[in-house]
Amino acid sequence: MSQRIMAIDFGDKRTGLAIADTDTRLATPFALLENLTETQLVAAIKRIVEQEQIDILICGLPLNMDGSAGPRVRLTQKIIALLETATGKRIASVDERLSTFAAESRIAGQYTRLQKRRRIDAIAAAQILTDYLAGGGDEPGIENQKPGI
Repeated sequence: MSQRIMAIDFGDKRTGLAIADTDTRLATPFALLENLTETQLVAAIKRIVEQEQIDILICGLPLNMDGSAGPRVRLTQKIIALLETATGKRIASVDERLSTFAAESRIAGQYTRLQKRRRIDAIAAAQILTDYLAGGGDEPGIENQKPGI
């Protein structure tokens, strides 16, 4: 039975979302949420999870290049906990290092700077989801993060 998966790429101002299903394993940028408070962001994502009948949630974990957890990881983990409570779903964390770089490489030369800024986070979420699917993650509760985080 096919399950719907949504990846989340949290940013300071924008949060990108991408969706795939376990049958096609094709990640597609879905939405960009901008300038929301934590409460508004959690409510917006919960609404999308319900509307799109999402079974599995994946969240990019912004590790430092050396694999250590910086302040952004702690904030992301806080939002993950809020989302787990709001949605009742377990959220798998995946290493998102270089996802934005990979997304920028995919769209290089295709858009103006403003257009890129409006698309990059959703494309990065699709990259996170693609990486998750390529790693064999298709079951709820799988954690692909570095140990000790």
